[in-house]
Formats: sequence, C-alpha cells, structure tokens
Amino acid sequence: MSSSELISALRDAHKAHLLQQLQATEHWHALMVQTSNLLTDIPLGTLVDQDSLVLVVDQWLQEALSARGLQDVISDVSHALWEAAEQDDTTLGELLREEHFEAILEQILKLQSLRERAIHSAMNHPLVSEMVSEMLYTGIKNFLLEENALAKLPGVSSVMKIGRKSMVGKAMGGMEESIRVYLQKNIRVTLKTGEQWLNKQLTNERIQQLARDGYLRVSPLKPADYMSMVPKGTVDEVVAQSCAITDESARLDYTRRLVSVGIRAAVASLMDKPLKSILDDMQISEERIREFTTPALARGATVLIEQGTLEPFIEWVLDDFYQSEACKKIIDG
Repeated sequence: MSSSELISALRDAHKAHLLQQLQATEHWHALMVQTSNLLTDIPLGTLVDQDSLVLVVDQWLQEALSARGLQDVISDVSHALWEAAEQDDTTLGELLREEHFEAILEQILKLQSLRERAIHSAMNHPLVSEMVSEMLYTGIKNFLLEENALAKLPGVSSVMKIGRKSMVGKAMGGMEESIRVYLQKNIRVTLKTGEQWLNKQLTNERIQQLARDGYLRVSPLKPADYMSMVPKGTVDEVVAQSCAITDESARLDYTRRLVSVGIRAAVASLMDKPLKSILDDMQISEERIREFTTPALARGATVLIEQGTLEPFIEWVLDDFYQSEACKKIIDG
C-alpha cells in the first residue's frame, strides 16, 4: 500500500469511527464526564476573557443583531404559542401562586416614594385635568337640571309653573362657558386635593386589601378567555413593533453600556464558582443532566448525518490534517 493509499485509508477509518461515535449515547456520556472532571474545580470565570467577550457582544449589537430579520419566524412562533394558550384551561392563579403574589406585593409596598411620584405625575397629566374638569362640569350640569336646583332659585319656579320649563335649559346653556372657565382656573387646586386624598387613602394596608381582593377575583380566571377577545392581526402588529424597537434599542449606547457592565459582572461573579458549585446551587445533579442530554445529542448527530450535513464537515476537519505535509512526513518516515 502506497503512502497516499494509507493516508486515505486512515482518513476514511477515522471518519467512520467519528460518525459512529457521534451517534452513540455512550460517547456523549463519556465526553460529558470527562469535561466535568476537567472543569469541576476550575472557576468558570477564569475560562473566559471578559474583554474579548464584551467586544464580540458589542459588535454583534451594533452590526449583526436584527430581530426584524427573523420577524417571520417570530411571528409564526408567536401565533403557535397564542393559539395553544387560547386552548389551555390554566388559570391565572396557577400561573402566579398566592405565595408568589404575596412576595411581589411585599416588594411593591416598599416603593412608597415611587408610588407618590407616580400619583403626582398622573394627577398632573393634561388628559387627567381634562377628564376631571369634564366630570365636574357634567356633575354640576346634571345636578342643576335633573335635581331642579335652578327651579328653587327665586323667580325660576314661577317660570316653570307657567309651562316654560325649557327656559331652564337655556339658562344652563348660557352658564356653560362661565362654569367651564371657573373649573379650568381652579383645576390645579382640585387635582392637588385629589392627589392628597389618594396619598392618604392608599396606605400600605389599603393597598394590601385592594390587591388581595383583586387577586382573589382574577385568580380563577383563565387567560384563554381574554386572549380570544383580542382582534385578529394584533399578534403580527405587536411582533412587528417589538422587532423594530428591539433593533433600535440594541444599537443605543445606553444598551451597549448596560450589556458590557452585565457581562463583566457575570464573569466577576463566576470567578469563584466552579461548575460543581453552580450545579449544586441549581439543585440538579450532573448525572441527571447527562441522562436527558446525551440521547438528544446522539439523536441530533444522527439527524445531521441523515441530512448529509455532518459528514462533509467531518471530512473537512480531517482533511486539514491528513492532507497536510506533517501527515505525509510521518507516513513516509
């Protein structure tokens, strides 16, 4: 056998061996065990160069990340999830158990200053001003007309008695502008009073009561009942807007800075955490991970081989050595 034939035979045998191994659950199990043995006591943070990782992610955010490029896929997945959720009988109480709700409520109650600022901002919004002003005007108008308040004024009762009740309505119409002007001038005082009233009423005890009552009312309800009311086309519109917002926000300096800080913090946190410690904290054993992971990896390799994808890649990897001068020198020597 010539040297070239020997190299070709070794290459083919090596390829067949790899293809067989990659489809065997035992191979993946042994590989994961070996990896675990090597990494068990090594802090994971030491295995990463954080500057390089930050640079790669930053460049990805600037140039490569595009949710809109996957919009069709995201839309299809969203529709499938939405349709499945519409057919599900799960209740809100199952999605958010009472003990978790209580834990969230406890944290919300600590945000008193933020709550007061939110009330202040809401009460000073122009839309709220217009709404309150209109409500006050409507209440005054209804009181004057429906409760016959004008009829009790001197001179008006006699008009109504002689069958000229429409005159009251006309009188009210003439007062409309002056009432609206008065309300507009005094709306700030009214809203300030409303703000003070809300802050006084929304004590932690009151919020707890309202929140718990609300939870008890909605916990038996099913999200599916409300999802069916959403107009068709809404999912596609939300996906399109979400993709556009994601693409734009990903490229903001603000986002990139936060991502950079987050990566560095994660690496720093992992500096004293070996793999075994992390798995113990997650309350999952390595054996359990291997139990459900190795069959999936083996099956995945089989699928890639059946599709004709994995074999050409292995050939390319092997050819890098078997067609090299280094290999030829060993065989010829």
